[in-house]
Amino acid sequence: MSEAATFLSPQYYLNPYPTLREMQNHSGIVFKKEINSWLVTAYDLVEEGLHSDQLNAGERMTVAASHFSTEERKQYSEIITVLNNWIVFQDPPNHTRLRRLISKSFTPRTVALLEPEIEKLVTDLLDNAQENESFDLVSQFSFHLPAAVICLLLGIPLEMKADLKRWADGVAGFSANARVTSEQAAHANAMAIEAKEYLFSLFAEIRKNPGENLLSKLLLVEDEANRLTDDELVGMSIQLFFAGFETTEGLIGNMVLALARNPEEAAKLRNNPDLIENTVEEALRYDSSILKQSRVASVDTSIGGESIKKGDYIHFMIAAANRDPNRFTNPDGFDVTRSDQGHLSFGHGIHFCIGAPLARLEAKVALKQLLQRLSSFEVLTPEIKYAEIFAVRKPLELILKNI
Repeated sequence: MSEAATFLSPQYYLNPYPTLREMQNHSGIVFKKEINSWLVTAYDLVEEGLHSDQLNAGERMTVAASHFSTEERKQYSEIITVLNNWIVFQDPPNHTRLRRLISKSFTPRTVALLEPEIEKLVTDLLDNAQENESFDLVSQFSFHLPAAVICLLLGIPLEMKADLKRWADGVAGFSANARVTSEQAAHANAMAIEAKEYLFSLFAEIRKNPGENLLSKLLLVEDEANRLTDDELVGMSIQLFFAGFETTEGLIGNMVLALARNPEEAAKLRNNPDLIENTVEEALRYDSSILKQSRVASVDTSIGGESIKKGDYIHFMIAAANRDPNRFTNPDGFDVTRSDQGHLSFGHGIHFCIGAPLARLEAKVALKQLLQRLSSFEVLTPEIKYAEIFAVRKPLELILKNI
């Protein structure tokens, strides 16, 4: 591993792993004054914390916005309301109700039915991308694939995907950063207002002309107790934009980059395509697109021997846990034949990512076709740059040679 960089510096975003390992070697849990939060890095503590009933998800946005004045919080009320309606920021019983309503659309069996359509999307996107001597995997493929799938799933016109991306990126400035600035909050609030206006008009249209999609099913629920409000539907829709884009876009980019930087592992995969699913899991472990999940202490408690006070903000660093040497053999190595799996990239406990089967399927189909079309993964981008977002890791550009 390279030298540890200062936490949240530009160098940290390029490669957070040495810095996280340094924290891990220190105690597995450290307090960072610059973001007024605990960072938990040991695998066993992260796994335990993500399903602890002494911690909650529902107060996260309140804590994340606590450094703003009362007047500022009023100015940013739309984005705060939208985020508070995300399932990931809910606790039981409301979390249970919301998750139950959409879970049927994300079961492995239901998702498997989408495979032919995902195959066609991948084929069409790569056909277009491969018209030239090189292509940008990010802007020409890994963004478009999850965007199209989310549009298909929800019943949103495909021509809206650029707007969905813009809204999701704007929301990420609030939901995925270590400490939100006023500029980021104002931009996120503007994006939330735009998204809400569009979605309200879409809901009205779907009520008149429903189809076979998730929004139609949710809007036409007759049981009052199980019906989502339009505000809850806006929150859910924006969460799915964000999760679909950030998780899958980053997963595909990080996976291809790992294969490009580890040609021996890529050769193993080419010689044995049955390793595709294992490779996807190893990519999720090795360089997760989601770097952390957070909780707020509901009561005074203890984590790793440290006293945690009620109201303390705790970031469970999935990226660090996935490379914990106390859990994984050769944790900093990328191994497509790895047998000691068990990454935490989709979380753990009641907030385990509901879209995990879909992300896995998209990555599997994408990798299969990329292996068939490219004789090697040759990256032409001289310096890989990443989004400087605390919770998300994804290359911003990845130029591949068409060979």
